[in-house]
Amino acid sequence: MNKILKGVITASLVSIHAISIAQIIEGSSLSADTTQLPTTVVKNMPDALAGIHMNFLLRSSLEIPNGSMQSALKQNEARFEVLGTIVPNLDFRVRWRLNRSQAPKSLDNSPGSIDIASVNYAFGKEKKWSIQVGKQAAFVGSWEFEKNPTFEYQYSEFVNFQANIFMMGMKLGYQINENHAAYLQLHNTYNEDFTQAHAIAGYSTNGNKPSKSPMGVYTTWRGKMFDNKFQTFWSYDISKFASGQWNHSIALGNKLVVDRFEVYLDLQTANLALDHPNIASPSVNNYRLRMNSGLKPVFANDLNYKSAILRVDYEFVDKWFITGKGIFEAASQTKNNSVIGRNFRENIGLLAGIEYQPIASQQMKMFGYYYHNKVNYKGEVKMANTRTNLNLFAVGILYFINVF
Repeated sequence: MNKILKGVITASLVSIHAISIAQIIEGSSLSADTTQLPTTVVKNMPDALAGIHMNFLLRSSLEIPNGSMQSALKQNEARFEVLGTIVPNLDFRVRWRLNRSQAPKSLDNSPGSIDIASVNYAFGKEKKWSIQVGKQAAFVGSWEFEKNPTFEYQYSEFVNFQANIFMMGMKLGYQINENHAAYLQLHNTYNEDFTQAHAIAGYSTNGNKPSKSPMGVYTTWRGKMFDNKFQTFWSYDISKFASGQWNHSIALGNKLVVDRFEVYLDLQTANLALDHPNIASPSVNNYRLRMNSGLKPVFANDLNYKSAILRVDYEFVDKWFITGKGIFEAASQTKNNSVIGRNFRENIGLLAGIEYQPIASQQMKMFGYYYHNKVNYKGEVKMANTRTNLNLFAVGILYFINVF
C-alpha cells in the first residue's frame, strides 16, 4: 500500500514538474504565510523532485454563537499547497482554498479558491535581487495576514475586506543585508472590475468612471533587530480604482518574539477615494436613504479607515498556550464630514483562547476560544443603523501537515 501511495504522489509531482512556468502563471487566470521554504530534502525521490514540498492546512471547530444564530460544526480552514525549487534560484508556489468558489473574478480571471500561483526568481551576482510573478500575497505590513491562516482564528476587517490580500502582481525584492530587505510590488487594486464591483453591491456608479489602469504599488520594508527579537513589516501603498481618484495607505506591522512569548501589533490607516471594499458604505447608504428614500445606494466617497490589531501568544507550560487578540477599527469621512463625521463606524473584536499541542514534533493543536465582536455607530449615521453584537464559543482542532 505504501509503495502504491508513494507511486501516486511521485507521478503527480512529475506531472507538476512537466508544467512550464508560463503555464503556471497563465493557470492562475486569504494569510500570506511567506516563510522560507523547508530545507529538508525528501529521500529516495528523483533529483528533480527533491526540492518539492506539499502541505495541508486544516482547522475545524464546533462554533456556538449567541442569539438566533445556529450552532454548527465548521470547516474553518481547508487549504492545500505545492511549492518548491525545480532548478537553483527558481521557486514556485501554488495554494488552493478547498472551500472557496471556482468562479473566476472579472478583472484578474483568477478564482477565489486560488490564494497563490506564482514563480519567484533570484538573480544578480550575490542573488540579492528577486522577482515574483503571478497571483501572490499582498506585501502589506500586516503580521496578522502573514501568520499562517491555520493558526489565526478571527481576522480584522482590514484583512478580510479592506486590503486586496491575494491578487495578481509583480514583486521586485532586494536583500539589503542579512536583516533588512526592501520590495516594490505592482498589483491590481481589486480582483473585480469597476462595473462588476458595482453590480455585485447593487450600487449606482454615481458619476464615477473606471480607471484605465486600476492598479497600485506597495513599497515595503522588512527588518529584523535585536537578534531577531523585534521584527518590522512596514508598507506604503498608492492605488487607483475609479478614474482620477487615488487611494493611499500606510501599514506598520511590528512583532516581538522572546523565548515562549510572541506579540504583534499592526497599525494601519488608509484614505480611499471610493469605498470599493464596501465596509462602511452600507451604513452611509442607510443614513442617506433615511433622509431621502429616492436616492440610489452608492460606494461612499472620501473615507478613512484606521485599525489597530494586537495579538499575544504565550506557552505558559510545555505544550500549553494561551492566546489573546484585540481588534479596533474605525471609519471616518475625510471631506464634507460635518454630517457623517469622524469614527462614525467602529468595529471592535476581543478573543481569548487556550491551545494544547500534544505532539511536540507536529503542528497540531486542540483549541478553545471565546470571541466577542461588535459594530458601533455614532453621530447621524447611528440613527439609521443598529449596533451588532456577536458572542462566539468555539472548540476544535487544527493541523498544519507537511506531507514531505
